[in-house]
Amino acid sequence: MVGPRQVGKTTLMLLLKEYLEKKGKKTIFLSLDFESDKQYFISQNALLKKLNLEFGKEKGYVFIDEIQRKENTGLFLKGIYDLNLPYKFIVSGSGSIELKEKIHESLVGRKRIFELNPVSFEEFVNFKTNYRYDKKLNEFFEIEKE
Repeated sequence: MVGPRQVGKTTLMLLLKEYLEKKGKKTIFLSLDFESDKQYFISQNALLKKLNLEFGKEKGYVFIDEIQRKENTGLFLKGIYDLNLPYKFIVSGSGSIELKEKIHESLVGRKRIFELNPVSFEEFVNFKTNYRYDKKLNEFFEIEKE
């Protein structure tokens, strides 16, 4: 998941994590914003040891937040992915073009990118109420023309 700051990437990841746990799936959430989690990103082996402790040989979902803080993100994840372990990775990062390009180069055919964008005022109003802002706006412009 990529997108600008404050669009809800972390919130969406935590909701997905909660959903999977309710379904009986094993999950782990790591964030490169947390000093205590940074130790697992010193090397691929460090992360693999942590995942082995959490999941063993069972299937698990690995959530990594703020991945843009890791150098060589794409190569780091590719090396782990190519081991064909029973883990699914869901990662988020603030959506710089550079980050998307680095991930794209290294993970061709191995990833899906979901880009989250800020909600517009119109989308917010339409979501929070039954008021259809877009229709009212068109009515306003029709009145203005008269």
